Amino acid sequence: SNGVQFNQQIGLCAERSIDLVTGVLGILKAGCAYVPFDPTYPSDRIAYMVAESGINLVLSQKQFDNVFSGVDASVKFLDTEWNDFAASGTNNPKIKTTPDDLAYVLFTSGSTGMPKGVGMVHKALMNLIAWQKTILHLDKPTRTLQFSPISFDVSFQELFTTWTTGGALVLINDEMRLNAIKLLEFIQEYKIERLFLPFIALQHLAEVAVNSNIYP
Repeated sequence: SNGVQFNQQIGLCAERSIDLVTGVLGILKAGCAYVPFDPTYPSDRIAYMVAESGINLVLSQKQFDNVFSGVDASVKFLDTEWNDFAASGTNNPKIKTTPDDLAYVLFTSGSTGMPKGVGMVHKALMNLIAWQKTILHLDKPTRTLQFSPISFDVSFQELFTTWTTGGALVLINDEMRLNAIKLLEFIQEYKIERLFLPFIALQHLAEVAVNSNIYP
């Protein structure tokens, strides 16, 4: 409905929410690749990433309107423009991607120069999913916490290994994510079975668990 072309790169900038996962799935269903943006990036970095990717459409949320104010791209807000999206067809697009088509593009930190986009094709993503399902023995649906930022590649493991095994993806906000005690309470309350954490974050969470009365 927005005139996107097959294999086009589309920007995505949203907090952990149904808007975020809807954006990911919508972009992939359109046969396009998504380019995630962290709204805390400096404006010149975002402008550079948009220009480097050739992006002319970004899916975002109204609260991040100012992030793309100086960017030469159309911005659609997933949380306030539902009427526009609802007017589109409800059938799955008749798009056939190949294993070599792009699924997403991540940009490096740029610490040694300008950020560089690194593309992941569908076959690499599918190989990762298949390996994870085998190594983690995902033979039944699991409840997985969506902890990683969408601009970090671990988030794709959280999303796609959960969806492809019929599991439930459980979303949290940033305040919850950064408060170890609240995070532990959330994990227990929502019966989280699987989560991906950096070692430092896992160590901190384990220390808080030992010193709290959340787990008997």
